Amino acid sequence: MEQLEYRRLIKVLEHVAGARAGELYPVLVEAVAVHLGWVDAFVAENPAYLALGSDGEEQYLTMFRPDFVEEYVERWRWNNPFASRDGVACLTRRGVATLGQLRLRATGPERDFADTFLRRNGIDDMLKIVVRSPATGAVSTLGVPFDGDRRAIGPGDLLMAATLGPLLSPYFDANLVPAPVRAQVRDLTSAERDVTEPAAPRKRRPTS
Repeated sequence: MEQLEYRRLIKVLEHVAGARAGELYPVLVEAVAVHLGWVDAFVAENPAYLALGSDGEEQYLTMFRPDFVEEYVERWRWNNPFASRDGVACLTRRGVATLGQLRLRATGPERDFADTFLRRNGIDDMLKIVVRSPATGAVSTLGVPFDGDRRAIGPGDLLMAATLGPLLSPYFDANLVPAPVRAQVRDLTSAERDVTEPAAPRKRRPTS
């Protein structure tokens, strides 16, 4: 890794280390956007496909619109290529994967997830990073959407992603957001999600 890339990672970690209790997520999102160019990063806590033996209650900390999250949970969750056998194997073994890599062996429904659901929302590729708590063993993923018209995932992104995941692990021991704001999507109504989840910070491409 180049010295400049190390400096960028250090800047991210400096911001994360300075986050106050319960405010890790917004600080992390801003840090990776400013220093790594990763816009709209989101966290999935306790993803069922990686947290085997858990209660399967995924929690999403995201800047995406509530209707995007709701559609994902209700229709697309189990067609997510990252939840496929290849996706789980790649994330478990390497700690990082991209949608583009997994699409090569994706099933029809998994391709629909990428080509219909994500692309309709302005996402052409996705970078997924595993972050495991060293204290509790709890697993989270940091997801980064990429709009191909603006920027594609490059080799440098993959290298930094593989390096960043383990470095973030110590900071994921504490709650990412205060309990009243924590979004358990399955248990909230649409109206409640409108309150607990902020709107997307950038405009998505219109549906074609």
